[in-house]
Amino acid sequence: MKAAITYLRPLFTVVLLLGSSLLLVAQTTVSGTLTDQESGDPLIGASILAVGTSTGTITDFDGMYSLDVPEGVTELQFSYTGYPTVTQAIAGRTTIDLALQAGELLEEVVVVGYGAVKKDDLTGSVNTIEEETFNKGAIVSPTNLISGKIAGVNISSNSGNPGEGPTVRIRGGTSINATNDPLYVVDGVPLDQQGGVAGGRSPLNFLNPDDIASMTVLKDASAAAIYGSRGANGVILITTKKGKSGAPSITFRAEGTMSTVVNRQQNLSTEDFRNVVTFAAPARLSVLGNANTNWFDELTQTGYGTQENLSISGGGETNTYRVSAGYQQLQGVIRGAETERISLNANFTQNLFNDKLIVGASLKGANTNNVFDPGVINAALDFDPTQPIYADDPTYAGFFEYGNTLAPRNPVSATEQISNVGQTYRGIGNLDIEYKFDDLIPGLSYKTVLGFDINSGQSNRFVPTTYATLATNGYNGEFTITNNLRTSKLLDTYLTYATDFGTHRASLQLGYSYQDFYFEGPSITGQNLTTDAFGTANPGVAEDIFAFNTVEPNRLISFFGRLNYNIDERYLITASLRRDGSSRFGEDNRWGLFPSAALAWRVLQEDFAAGLGSTFSDLKVRVGYGVTGNQEIGNFGYLAVYQYGDQRAQYQFGDRYVSTVRPNAYDAGLKWEETSSLNVGVDFGFFNNRLSGIVEYYQKTTDDLLFVVNVPAGTNLSDRVLTNIGALENRGVEFTLNGVAVDKERFTLDLTGNVSFQSTEITRLDGFGSADIQTGGIAGGVGNTVQLLRVGETPYSFYLYQQKYGEDGRPLRDGVDWNDDGLTNGLDIYEDINGDGVINDQDFVINEAPMPDVLLGFTANARYGRLGLSFTLRGNLGNYVYNNAASNAGNFNQISLGSGYVTNVHQSVVYTRFRAPQYYSDYYLQDGSFLRLDNLSLDYDFGALFGNGTTMGIYATAQNLFILTNYSGNDPEGNGIDNSPFPRARTFTLGARFGL
Repeated sequence: MKAAITYLRPLFTVVLLLGSSLLLVAQTTVSGTLTDQESGDPLIGASILAVGTSTGTITDFDGMYSLDVPEGVTELQFSYTGYPTVTQAIAGRTTIDLALQAGELLEEVVVVGYGAVKKDDLTGSVNTIEEETFNKGAIVSPTNLISGKIAGVNISSNSGNPGEGPTVRIRGGTSINATNDPLYVVDGVPLDQQGGVAGGRSPLNFLNPDDIASMTVLKDASAAAIYGSRGANGVILITTKKGKSGAPSITFRAEGTMSTVVNRQQNLSTEDFRNVVTFAAPARLSVLGNANTNWFDELTQTGYGTQENLSISGGGETNTYRVSAGYQQLQGVIRGAETERISLNANFTQNLFNDKLIVGASLKGANTNNVFDPGVINAALDFDPTQPIYADDPTYAGFFEYGNTLAPRNPVSATEQISNVGQTYRGIGNLDIEYKFDDLIPGLSYKTVLGFDINSGQSNRFVPTTYATLATNGYNGEFTITNNLRTSKLLDTYLTYATDFGTHRASLQLGYSYQDFYFEGPSITGQNLTTDAFGTANPGVAEDIFAFNTVEPNRLISFFGRLNYNIDERYLITASLRRDGSSRFGEDNRWGLFPSAALAWRVLQEDFAAGLGSTFSDLKVRVGYGVTGNQEIGNFGYLAVYQYGDQRAQYQFGDRYVSTVRPNAYDAGLKWEETSSLNVGVDFGFFNNRLSGIVEYYQKTTDDLLFVVNVPAGTNLSDRVLTNIGALENRGVEFTLNGVAVDKERFTLDLTGNVSFQSTEITRLDGFGSADIQTGGIAGGVGNTVQLLRVGETPYSFYLYQQKYGEDGRPLRDGVDWNDDGLTNGLDIYEDINGDGVINDQDFVINEAPMPDVLLGFTANARYGRLGLSFTLRGNLGNYVYNNAASNAGNFNQISLGSGYVTNVHQSVVYTRFRAPQYYSDYYLQDGSFLRLDNLSLDYDFGALFGNGTTMGIYATAQNLFILTNYSGNDPEGNGIDNSPFPRARTFTLGARFGL
């Protein structure tokens, strides 16, 4: 808490100075109240401007305002969204109360690919979340802003490492080996789906969440097909904040955070470990030390952080601007792990020639520094708790080590000695030029978007000569320097023609897109250092140096068109067609065609539906079909190319080792995955839309699945190759319900819930020997896998033996002749499924899969006067998790893996009493269903302060406050195989915001 107060102290100093300076100015004050003329409700956040100046203020939650009017000002201007602007003469008055008459409200528009449409005209499955309903707290990746808020969109964190990006799945994903991540488009610029660079962990982490105005998710193919070969897994459109005409507005936000570990270690305490060694490995008692060290506690900490954001926006009649800067620093709950980001954002819009020419420019940049965890979680769980942190022997920089090649390493030594840092610069910008040819052809406009994305980073990993792992492997000291560069250049250009004739309204769009990608990744590794003094600053200190470089260009050229057609405000038609050409494929498979069509019917507009108006306030039926693609497979998979071998394939010339070059496996007929999608939806509303919702059914079929499979020896340049192997199908039903439960003058309560039922099934696998493909590698043993791809099953279904259990409910332990056949073997503890008297791979059983069957989300927003409360609950049902941490270390043999040392074991061994590892036992497969309180936020708005337009609010947020689950491991979220990842944190945030 002391650190949090330290972070916030500069904020409160600024507040005091600002308040003091404002109080010193004595001016004439005009105050009053603004209300709605019809309802009498206060107008909250209405703008009041002293005409001819930049002095202004806004109304508070009671509709009240107070403004110090500069000398010489004679008029005040009152404006509020949806109401006509009113100007009033002051004429000596100190109180001006107004009741404004609502005008014709502006129709809400939704951003879609290459433009925007009216919300009422949507035909596809499109969801938009605005800033007002974003999740609050210490948000690093923008996708966490909408976690739990959209049906069918699963956003889950893989670990608690600061700066780690979440996994995003829209309707379950469509691929097995290619990416299942959606396409991200920021202010019209599609990002490279191949990921980040050295030092970066998420393609979106360079974006400051405070700069984001809205996020729109295109879920079905009728909406996403306009992005063709990149739209199979959905599209997320991110729109950043723009300036607004009027007096300059300054906002400042500052907050401090505190993070704590949620789940503690699951290996044995010192006392329990001594008891287990005494029982299971008494010969190793002499190896035990006299210390009592909780290695997990030695590595974990309370992580503190801070975030500050400053923005300035405004504009005149023909231009607007917004400029912002942000700083974020977050410590992880593992010592040394940290992320720091400095971000800048600028948006500018200029209207020329009577608004015929509109020029917009946007620039976003961020510099991110990461200090990575050196990978010590498992070492902390494995290391002998009876040994001390430090030893008298200076061999390993004073840290206690066993000095055995196979023994675990002292995790504190790794944290203190290994340096693993990364720095990333990300810059993205675009120039939008739009011209309206209304004088020539009414409704015709032309738009060009020029964009760029530069992603440059470096990671440096340094291990000194005093670290035990290297010294015991025959060489002293190591460093690796990696420099990555990813760039993309974009040109989008398209014509739009919109016209009305009679009761029909149509919009036609034709365009061309060109995007060029480039990746370069040189790296250098040095071993056997002559000194530790230079770290990674002087590679010349290494006796053995290995250098590699990867260069991958890629290009995407597209032609696209879209038609929106409205008939009598009853029937809506949307059709799109995109033709993509990608350099990632050979000439025979380089071009693809991606069509889509969608229809919507506004039932209430029909004459026969007049009687429904008393029940429904909205009723729209939608159906859409489209084809999208997935080309995210890396480059040159279709081409015979060569690459450097690794250090194990070097050839010795004298006392030097030279890297070899080897050919890669390839498939000349490689082509992209293609997903066909059907979507049927019903939008409804009751009681003037105080209760509204959406019901949707979807079915997606993906053909030409990409996967790395085994191939017969001698048929290619490797035993494994990336190729197209089959098809899978996704189906689901989604429900969303929004309700305004309470709408009183001083108390409002909005509730939103969503539930999604989803299933995925492999429908075809082609060739390459067995139709089954084993996958899902685990820690422990060599080449062990616990998952399977099989026709008729969910991808990555677990494939395990059925464990036998005793009368006490415990799993039957190995080493006992339970069936009295005179042998101790697998038949004693596993079910003989095929009855052949042998336990082998024919007795494996298909089990559940990691993908949840049901996704749940619930959000509540309540406000009483100036006090607000909101929370988001999120849950998964039917997702199964294999507890690899327990299966790998939950056995007595783990204690004595090698001579001269002992290894701690997982606490489950006390219950199972397994002597040897039982990697394939379904005992370790558990239901990972959960309900998590993702976000809880409390805020108070002080409204206008000092009577000059200054506003202030304070807020407190808790993230990951609790989770309800029966899963016994670290956390039920992830990829389905839990191998002790970076522990997830519980984070508390205290912040304040100011406006001027």
